[in-house]
Amino acid sequence: MTTMPRRLISQARTKPHSTTSGQQAISRELRTLAKQLPSCKYVRWLWAPVGGLTFLVLLMVVERLATDSPARLWSQAEGAARAGNWTTALQLWRTINHTTAARSVSYLGEARACVALGRTAQAEQSLHQAINANPSELEPWRLVLEIVRVEDRTLEAQRLGWNAYNHVRPEARRELLRELTLALLADLPDELVRNTLQRWVDADKDDINARIALWQRIAAQPRAGDPDRPSVLAALETLLTRHPDHAGVRDALVSALADAGEPDRGRVLLNAWPEVSRDARYWRLRGRWELEYDHHPARATTALQNALVELPQDWRSWYRLTRALHILHRDRESREAAETVSRIRDALDPRVLGPQLDAAFEHLVDSAALRDLGALCNRVGLTRLADAWFVEADRQSSPPVQPHF
Repeated sequence: MTTMPRRLISQARTKPHSTTSGQQAISRELRTLAKQLPSCKYVRWLWAPVGGLTFLVLLMVVERLATDSPARLWSQAEGAARAGNWTTALQLWRTINHTTAARSVSYLGEARACVALGRTAQAEQSLHQAINANPSELEPWRLVLEIVRVEDRTLEAQRLGWNAYNHVRPEARRELLRELTLALLADLPDELVRNTLQRWVDADKDDINARIALWQRIAAQPRAGDPDRPSVLAALETLLTRHPDHAGVRDALVSALADAGEPDRGRVLLNAWPEVSRDARYWRLRGRWELEYDHHPARATTALQNALVELPQDWRSWYRLTRALHILHRDRESREAAETVSRIRDALDPRVLGPQLDAAFEHLVDSAALRDLGALCNRVGLTRLADAWFVEADRQSSPPVQPHF
């Protein structure tokens, strides 16, 4: 509300006749101004261009909205992906995913474009969005499993795989079990993995998981031309300083220190491992330190047994457990552990495992092939995975029940 100045309010109270004379003056001014205005037809001519301009602007807005409509953007994104124009496809999918038109399929499209461009950390984020939007769809889960397999994130593959198993449609479970079996049992060729990881790191400098996996490979399987061991350790130490809560980088650095013959430095990092993230990676390293450096076979036995609960296919932990049990004169258990080591190593021999998996995966509609996969998983200690394959074999061999009318 606008308030009159106090002086004018005072004048209005003391001079009531001034209101009439003021109104007369205003009327005279308005009549004079009206004479100076153009006639009505000229006023219409003046407003006509303005109205036309407004109409043109409205047309442009409508056209813009139609051009940027989700359906049109969706078509453009799919076309760019088919043409292999992944940068454009990524931009379009991201535009769609910032609207209410975002769906599991559009997040999946964004992830595929990221993968094609080597930006797998970003792809993984999009895949989890796709999963949250529709957890029953297989493809986002499958692509995540492929990424973590390349990055040697075995524990994450196991957890993701069983989470997916509980959500995907029953008819998609065999394909999911296939990806989970590969992630837990089959190693990819070192050359292929190194080249892939290097491409991912080059495409996205912030891809911490790819960077860790690459340094871990270099540390575990050094080649001529690789950075020397001090450089590898320095790189991993830098990553751990930046990401102190990342269990993967701590695992890689402690393992590299063990291989470098620096158990004291490794022990410091092992003792500082956050309790909340002490999973099988921590326990197998703890068992190694207790056995090989601190000479506590009983503690080593407990730690290694803890590790094998989550990673029963880890023959190296079984081997160290065999040694610890032998030192403790637990001969029967030591012999059983040694037999397990032999059985797992034989089953995971690439010369045997590769052809066996190929043959079984080519016949996933054959109950015998499904049972072979279950038996293989049993041999390496993955009983839950074995049981899932046996369930699929039973489903395949049992004909569907026909409804009776």
